[in-house]
Amino acid sequence: MSDFPQETASPSAEHLFPIRAVAQMTGVNPITLRAWERRYGLINPTRTESGHRLYSAGDIQAIRQAQTLSAQGVALPQIAQILQRTPLPPVAIEPAEPPPTASPWVERFKKAALNLDPLALRQTEQDALMWLPPHTVLADGLIAALSALEQRDAWPDRDLGLVWLAQHIRHRLEWWLLLQARRPDAQHPLILIDSPAVRAWTAAEFSLVLGLARQGTVKLLPTVLDEAQRQRLVTRWQAVHWLRLIAPDQASPPAPAQFLCGTTRLHWCQLDAADTELRQANGLIQGGLTACLPLFQQAFRSH
Repeated sequence: MSDFPQETASPSAEHLFPIRAVAQMTGVNPITLRAWERRYGLINPTRTESGHRLYSAGDIQAIRQAQTLSAQGVALPQIAQILQRTPLPPVAIEPAEPPPTASPWVERFKKAALNLDPLALRQTEQDALMWLPPHTVLADGLIAALSALEQRDAWPDRDLGLVWLAQHIRHRLEWWLLLQARRPDAQHPLILIDSPAVRAWTAAEFSLVLGLARQGTVKLLPTVLDEAQRQRLVTRWQAVHWLRLIAPDQASPPAPAQFLCGTTRLHWCQLDAADTELRQANGLIQGGLTACLPLFQQAFRSH
């Protein structure tokens, strides 16, 4: 059943908003809004005669206040109590809001990684996913936190923390890519991505993979396979492109070899930590993310 009101709004309801408009303004999806009402009494919209939900300006302000408190780590039952004890003053509600971001959660992701705390990392991720789509949590939350920590010179167990967070991001990225997967075709070619050496990926490399996901069906090759097994899998899956990421700190990257599996195009890339200009030599693409991503997007789009 749609939550848009079907009947003519009464004069008292002229400043009330249907659930889909509220979801667009706040970034909280309708399923979550209904769950908050049933489970926690967090908000109590009015109902039309046919049962459709209508939200007031005060309801929308309460949702935004709940977003702020949740980003600070306050649990939903406690948020409901806080809002009940502290009535919010009436405010004007604009019909459009900028898209939500994961920036409030970046510090919590960073703190969990600094403390090597898996429970805090999972809880922060669950809180963020209540408000934001998985892509935003990945790009603007987890990967942004990894990037910030990479730029931090020293902290206890720095190397371990970076590897631990990168491994978590890889698992989440594989899950997200699986959700986006479709059967490869001429418009959505199969793109396989791996690194010749078993290592933790950087934030720039994760961002590159996310940026390429719209160009086709992207899959990450398992790290447990040896080189011969990877080539066999590429052939069995009939990949159109195989992108191989060379470690950014590798002083002398191996000379890219010609790929010998039929029509699969082999690409080598070494992303710099800094946002440097594009360099190409002997089949190897080098440079910063800003320079390399558009090049591969164009190459995969015009395969």
